[in-house]
Amino acid sequence: MPHITVTLAHEADFAGWRTATRSLAGRHTPPADITWQIAGGTESATLPAPDPEAARFTVPRAVMELAAIMVQSALPDRFTLAYTLVYDHVMGMPTGEEAADRMARARDDVITHTRHLRDAFREALSGHDGTTPYQGRVEAPDLVPESNARFLTLQRSFAPWQLDMPDRTLRWTGHEMLREAPGQAPRPLDPTSLPPPALPMVPDLDITRITSLRAVALAAKTCLICPMAAHATQTVFGEGRETARMMFVGEQPGDIEDRAGRPFVGPAGQLFDRALHEAGIGRDDTYVTNTVKHFKFRRTPTRRIHEKVGPAEIAACAPWLAAERRIIRPAVVVMLGVTAASALLGRAVTISRERSRLIALEDGSDGLVTVHPSYLLRLPDEAARAREYDRFVNDLRLAASRLAPAVT
Repeated sequence: MPHITVTLAHEADFAGWRTATRSLAGRHTPPADITWQIAGGTESATLPAPDPEAARFTVPRAVMELAAIMVQSALPDRFTLAYTLVYDHVMGMPTGEEAADRMARARDDVITHTRHLRDAFREALSGHDGTTPYQGRVEAPDLVPESNARFLTLQRSFAPWQLDMPDRTLRWTGHEMLREAPGQAPRPLDPTSLPPPALPMVPDLDITRITSLRAVALAAKTCLICPMAAHATQTVFGEGRETARMMFVGEQPGDIEDRAGRPFVGPAGQLFDRALHEAGIGRDDTYVTNTVKHFKFRRTPTRRIHEKVGPAEIAACAPWLAAERRIIRPAVVVMLGVTAASALLGRAVTISRERSRLIALEDGSDGLVTVHPSYLLRLPDEAARAREYDRFVNDLRLAASRLAPAVT
């Protein structure tokens, strides 16, 4: 088999490595037959063409997570190590003892230096007034810092920053990321090409500093605070206008929302949309979210069954909900169900006692407690569903009545 050279776009081109690995490992190409190099000067990335004859394969999440960490290490052969990990899995072989030992040491180094780098970022940002672009320098001999650019970008709420390294500069203009090396013109760097950070972003991220809803939503997608994140398909963040004057808060995403990545799109969401329309409220004019951003469930042979969230999950997601309220500053917050009402009011709530009346919230907005749309779907007979649906629509109308005419 001829020797293959793969040219990657930059030092942490995880996306390019993954594309090449999918093709090469599927053809059972040994690691010794591949040279991995980084594009420089006028040279462009060159990846192997897709091979229709390549075998399809799947790799456990733990294997890909370790491969991503290898790509973040500063080892000269990091892409070979990452490829070896996947290749050995595809071929059903144990990874050699020497390679496994090097990977373990590299993983520990990357995690240690990632923690130190983020601590340094946080300290530097705490003393930065935010009126000028942030500029810093980093010496990380055992880490490719590009993987943490996402952390810095979100912490700065997409404001410009520049990071100087011994052999290159990484710069976020506010709109795009650029990589500059001596003697080379600046090159755009696609943030989606970077490997996921070696450590969860949230424990190191000061959510209260973020002023952009988009930045908060992106940060939440890497949240691993509670165990639900390891089992759910994805974080389901809120959606709607950042200037919305009305916010709706439910309990948690369901099975359909978990797969779609959007809140209130299943049967309860469709009923909710119909009720909004009858109440004269445009969903596009609102912001819709949940108290908890991951789907909690128990698995059966054929289904994933919804389970009620507990205090631990509510507490874990509280910073995200607080950030949504802080940034959007709605005039009216409608609490859909007991979980949302208890979380926002900070006390035990009985829906029948609190429903259909306005409550002054601590941030100056008006709160209103009503049922969750899923409750209407569970009612046993058609007459009860019709009666409670009308009450639900009337609650929405009451909430909308608190909105003063928008200033034009």
